[in-house]
Amino acid sequence: MDISQIIVSITGVALIGLTLWFFFGGRAKPPQKVAGALYACPMHPWITSNDPAADCSICGMKLVRSEVANS
Repeated sequence: MDISQIIVSITGVALIGLTLWFFFGGRAKPPQKVAGALYACPMHPWITSNDPAADCSICGMKLVRSEVANS
């Protein structure tokens, strides 16, 4: 093996390692559920859920915590 083959092999292994780390590395923790919290769509306030990771069934936007429903 000459030096160019070694460099190409090391670069390939490094690229594979970086790709695997990028896709399977540290994941963000899912949002914590707050007891009694209600989440609503900013564009469609009648779409609500108790799940903080839910999406609007109409437009697909993330639901945000509704302060009005918690009062």
